[in-house]
Amino acid sequence: MPHLPEIPFESFFRGHDVVMLLSDGDTGEVTDANEAALRFYGYTLDQLRSMQLGLADRLTTGTLHAKSQPGPQRKSWHSITQHRLANHSIRTVDVRSVPIPVTAKTYLLSIIHDITDRHEADQALSARESYLSAIIENQPGLIWLKDRKGRFLAVNARFANSCGLDDPKALVGKTDWDIWPRELAARYVADDEKVMSSGKPCTVEEPIADRGTNRWFETFKTPITDNEGLVTGTTGYARDITERKRMEEELQRAQKLESLGVLAGGIAHDFNNLLAGIYGYIDLARSVSKDAQVTEYLESTLVSMNRARSLTLQLLTFAKGGAPVQKAVSLVPFIREAVQFALSGSIIVCQFSLPDSLWLCNIDKNQIAQVIDNIIINAVQAMPNGGLIEVVAQNVSVEEGAHHLLTKGQYVKASIKDCGIGIPGDILPRIFDPFYTTKPKGHGLGLATCHSIISRHGGCIEVESEAGKGSTFHVYLPASADVPVSAVATGVKRKGSGRIVLVDDDDVILSTVRKMLESLGYTAECRKDGKDAIDFYIQEAKAGRRLSGMILDLTVRGGMGGKEAVAEIRKLDKELPVFVASGYADDPVMRSPAEYGFTASLAKPFTIAELSEMLSGKLGS
Repeated sequence: MPHLPEIPFESFFRGHDVVMLLSDGDTGEVTDANEAALRFYGYTLDQLRSMQLGLADRLTTGTLHAKSQPGPQRKSWHSITQHRLANHSIRTVDVRSVPIPVTAKTYLLSIIHDITDRHEADQALSARESYLSAIIENQPGLIWLKDRKGRFLAVNARFANSCGLDDPKALVGKTDWDIWPRELAARYVADDEKVMSSGKPCTVEEPIADRGTNRWFETFKTPITDNEGLVTGTTGYARDITERKRMEEELQRAQKLESLGVLAGGIAHDFNNLLAGIYGYIDLARSVSKDAQVTEYLESTLVSMNRARSLTLQLLTFAKGGAPVQKAVSLVPFIREAVQFALSGSIIVCQFSLPDSLWLCNIDKNQIAQVIDNIIINAVQAMPNGGLIEVVAQNVSVEEGAHHLLTKGQYVKASIKDCGIGIPGDILPRIFDPFYTTKPKGHGLGLATCHSIISRHGGCIEVESEAGKGSTFHVYLPASADVPVSAVATGVKRKGSGRIVLVDDDDVILSTVRKMLESLGYTAECRKDGKDAIDFYIQEAKAGRRLSGMILDLTVRGGMGGKEAVAEIRKLDKELPVFVASGYADDPVMRSPAEYGFTASLAKPFTIAELSEMLSGKLGS
């Protein structure tokens, strides 16, 4: 038992409530302990004297933190370690030891505080911070924390990357004004102010310049409050919704087209019926005119009427209807002829690269010609002072998943490139929207029509453009293995003979088409609906008088239309040529007349030549 330095120290050591141990400064062996230590450890003094303090022995199970160690140098010692008590429990303790010299011997007085609860709380907090950091850093979205003045307190790596930085700490202390373009920064600051002033979270959809590219993000912003409920800043999480926005835009576009389709179909039908009478009479007048100047005027009128007819077709095509009537066609002469026709009268030079090895495509020639015409017109308007258009076509094979709009298969890719003013980047995503136009006299149907036509052909249309450097439109059309349909000379009126039953609920159309048939050598028997036509057929059959054919209006107001009538006629006569005519050019019956019992179809309005071509070789004697 060592001699204690002075009586006052012994009183301090023995009577203090704080755990104290006295140990040998050289060996670390416990030499004495106060009552508080005996109560804390649960050992007797003799048991404690056989232990060492600060070393991995029976008392100390491990050192968590140490500053200086005991030894011959006799320096002070501070450590956070773990001690095993008599009941085998482990407690975390803060040990502070100071040297006490006694003659030639030095002892260490160790004051020990039990900090187990605090240590466990610190560990839990540290683990929580680690978990939180792991969650934040592994989120695909952008996460940030701002103070009341909008200064960034913390951001995750994804946020830093969106700003073009690798180190999130580089953004600490900065504001939105230091990072983003002024327009975006003003919007973000306004959103933050709204959240802080209301004290309520908000969700906004906003563009963010993500690594130099504008993308859409859905941002959740929440106010941060202190213990007294005062708002001290904001926190936010933004997730990329660019693809969702694109899908929504496509859905909205489809819904817009569908709703417009109903309106367009009705307008087109009535307008086509109206045009049919005017168109037919002008064509009749031209065919019988002996005056060259009158003929010239009438032909010019028909050109204007063709434009009106084309506009009606566009209404049907870009909207719900306009299903293509497809035939296997070689694109080599067709594309060249369509482009040259569209360039008639312009000062534009065109270069073609159309290899003879191009695959055939199943297309509606009128509709694809309309696509080419629209693209070429746009190119001409983009080059008011002239320039060069390059038309290139090639065979391409698309693998599964290689193109986001095309299925696996073989396609012909036709590219039309101009060197005009180009399309600004903010306008480019909207050029295929119906009724969207930047032209003072444009109606916004041209490219929307192109998009619809190509989609209905099973292909796609894309555009590349840069302001000041021109535009390139790429059209993909599915290749066909069918044998090409031989060309039929158009504009030729073939004479014929026989009686044809003509059904239409419009008196003007009945009169016009009757005269057109008579000009071709036929006799027309006019009826107002399908039931009258069937009754007439039965009457004539009983009398032994044969009919050469029928031309039925597809829809008849208040009566039997062509679709119902042909079904009844086929019960009576499976061989009689029966044709369908309609202003509803988008109706499936018009696209596939044979599937419904018809011989052929003809869209209103039509010319005498088109009527002659339909009837030629199909009528009975």
